[in-house]
Amino acid sequence: MKCAICQHGYTEKGFTTVTLERNESVLVFKQVPANICDNCGEAFLGSAINQALLSQAEKALQRGFFLEMVNFTAPTVAAEISLL
Repeated sequence: MKCAICQHGYTEKGFTTVTLERNESVLVFKQVPANICDNCGEAFLGSAINQALLSQAEKALQRGFFLEMVNFTAPTVAAEISLL
């Protein structure tokens, strides 16, 4: 798909890092599946990936962390493939 940000590149399947912050807490997810623009590098997440990311972040917040870095766990391989 054509990049919605730069309008010049096209997205390719890949992985990105997502940083989420809430109040004093910072959570960094590594290896998040995304469509990434080959021109500007913008990452686009599918809705199921985004939902899983937010769900994992809420669970981490309940543990009361200050700073945490984790590998993202995709909902299922089939869902990941269909979302990219």
